[in-house]
Amino acid sequence: IEDNVFVGHGVMFTNDLFPRATNADGSAQTEADWVVIETFIKKGASIGSNATVLCGITIGENALIGAGAVVTKNVPANTVYAGNPAKFIKNI
Repeated sequence: IEDNVFVGHGVMFTNDLFPRATNADGSAQTEADWVVIETFIKKGASIGSNATVLCGITIGENALIGAGAVVTKNVPANTVYAGNPAKFIKNI
């Protein structure tokens, strides 16, 4: 998360696209069984309350994410995205 970013109440960031408690053989997963996937929130972006941001996403500079949005793909700089899944609304 870069400088001047707003993250609203209850925003959820995921870190695994395919979370599982066990392996195919039924054994419990350990740290060795998964990889943390980075997410990037660029300078000046705003994320509304209760939005969910899937891992591996980049939210561009000054982008605005609407409250309750589910961000499933990269968001370009200076745009507004909202909805489930989050869709382009307008340029700012």
